[in-house]
Amino acid sequence: MNKRFLYLAGLCASLSFSAVSYACDSLEDCIAEYSLVEKGSHRSSAQEMELVTKVRTYGAEAISYLLPLLEHDDAAVRELAAYTMIDIEGLSSEHFGALREAAENEVGWIYRVLARLGTPQAIDYLVEKFRKRPSSGSALAEALRMLGAKGAISIAELLACLEQCDERLPRAVSSVFRGLNEDGSSAIPRLMEIATDERFHISSRREAISSIGEIGESSGGVVPQLIALKESTPPFAHTIDRALIDIGVEEALPGIIHRLPSDSYYALRDLITLGDKGYDAGPIVLNYLDDPDWDVRVIAAEALGHIGYLPAVPNLVDILSGGHDWKLDYAAILSLARLEQEQLLDELERVHNSHWYSPVREVARVSIQHIRTGAAIDLSHWWRFGRAENSPETCTGVAYETIEELEGTKLYSSRDEDRKQLEILSYDIEVVGVGAAEGTEPNDNGIIEITPENMVEYVEIIEQVPNIGLKVPNGWLVGASRGEWGGEIVHVASNGDRLFLVNENVEDIFPLGDKIIATAGLAHLSSNRGMLLEIKESEDGVYSASPWRRLPGEPVSSWLIEGNKLLVNTRGAGSVVVDADGTLSMAECTIVNEDS
Repeated sequence: MNKRFLYLAGLCASLSFSAVSYACDSLEDCIAEYSLVEKGSHRSSAQEMELVTKVRTYGAEAISYLLPLLEHDDAAVRELAAYTMIDIEGLSSEHFGALREAAENEVGWIYRVLARLGTPQAIDYLVEKFRKRPSSGSALAEALRMLGAKGAISIAELLACLEQCDERLPRAVSSVFRGLNEDGSSAIPRLMEIATDERFHISSRREAISSIGEIGESSGGVVPQLIALKESTPPFAHTIDRALIDIGVEEALPGIIHRLPSDSYYALRDLITLGDKGYDAGPIVLNYLDDPDWDVRVIAAEALGHIGYLPAVPNLVDILSGGHDWKLDYAAILSLARLEQEQLLDELERVHNSHWYSPVREVARVSIQHIRTGAAIDLSHWWRFGRAENSPETCTGVAYETIEELEGTKLYSSRDEDRKQLEILSYDIEVVGVGAAEGTEPNDNGIIEITPENMVEYVEIIEQVPNIGLKVPNGWLVGASRGEWGGEIVHVASNGDRLFLVNENVEDIFPLGDKIIATAGLAHLSSNRGMLLEIKESEDGVYSASPWRRLPGEPVSSWLIEGNKLLVNTRGAGSVVVDADGTLSMAECTIVNEDS
């Protein structure tokens, strides 16, 4: 299913037309039913769509009946008539005037009707309208994408600005080409002319390069010109490197390797898109399996499989002996499956039978099947960002005895008796947010878009009262969570000094054996992440925090249980028990949270 169809299907699902049970035996009777929309009775959009489908079967005959409805007093009637015309046979140049008039009267669906018409007049009108009202997510932008190859050159011409265009226009144009993909290939020569012509504004030239990349594989013929432009115009280097990645050519590899030290995670993600054309980066990628950033380790392990780097097999097998980072195990298994080495089956069987986390056992099972039979690995990619497919349910009841912490060693903001002491332990923190610059106008859908051109950073210093505190020999370890606005762990020394240990949303802090462990993480939008952090004190009394074990999701509650263990309930990804030595296992539930 192509992206344009998905986009329209989503918009169609959002329509709030009311509907009755339509029973019309002729075109005239069906058209008469449109006026029922304005009466506002409670009716289902599914029935409306039945009416639309029936009227469309009349093809060109229906158009003369629908056009007058575009001038109807009721907006719902106008919109339903326009929506009907998007996918109707028989539109021709003689209808352009009426359609243009409807567009000037802000009938929302009419831009798509004009795109369906697709005549030179209609294309020129849509392109000029977009020049005046550029917006990446607007109905106009989607109409230009619907034009496909017919509109590509005219859309490219929007970038031919001798002076600065409307600052929103260049990026909006490249977003249209992102939707056109290979349909935009006829515009490649003109885009290349704009990119290399110093008379045009730099923002237009840069977005012409981006558009060439968005078109994809068809842009391969201009790769030598892009490389020459990169050498002659260093300010375009980053944009050209990005375009080479999008085109998917091996010439993108040097740029990715150059970025690895400073932008490791995203460079490795780009390497994945390059596939086996990135093979030569294999020896360098191996080094990132031990990166201090655990997420970089995971994406490095995944990249090794995508680039087909067979010498990585021993390193990937070694990962599976750890078990302290389920995502790293998951990525290593996927890469071993892609490398398709039959001698790995015994190791994958071991993981399938013994790993503490069921989604990892499942990916091992699927990988074994893939190596043996060639069956596709049909698993969701959400494990990268949130909980894994086939995640276990989180417990609402467990059969373990709770171990109470020593009195006077723990403070919680939820307890009235602790609040005053936590206020004494408060600290100043910068809260950083981003948004559109003041005065940014909303797009056609009434949404204020945040783009690199209008994005500004907002910094506010607040006094943070901790949510949690753990007594330590030299003061308190305190933590806070502000949801999407971040959190941190701070050591408040007995003399009042504050030392920030880590920026992370903190749920709780515990003594566990000879260690101090914090439960941390956040579930927000599509992300659901969790981590156990180990807090250490150096010989000179300085505290630090670092990842110790990865959780399957955000910790929502945790407490000490019998056997010197910690129980952690995650958000929708299971309940985990961790021993003092770091051994992980799933909790035994007496009650399962089926809504988790």
